[in-house]
Amino acid sequence: MDFDELERNLPAAVTLQEAYRAAFYMVEQYISLEEEPDEGLILLLHYLDSDPARWEDWLLSVQRGLKDPETVDPHR
Repeated sequence: MDFDELERNLPAAVTLQEAYRAAFYMVEQYISLEEEPDEGLILLLHYLDSDPARWEDWLLSVQRGLKDPETVDPHR
């Protein structure tokens, strides 16, 4: 798969809901690829799918990420 081409074909911005779904699918994908997935990731997926506080936690996390863009580098 050509990841540069994949990245070029993605929109420059996504909604909060789209980003949340992407995070959910990323965790779900990782769990499905692992023969013995980490219990913490399984619990995270369950939390993302079922806990009523998840949306408020997500919004706080997005706000934090916007305030401090240097903390986590996705290309590292």
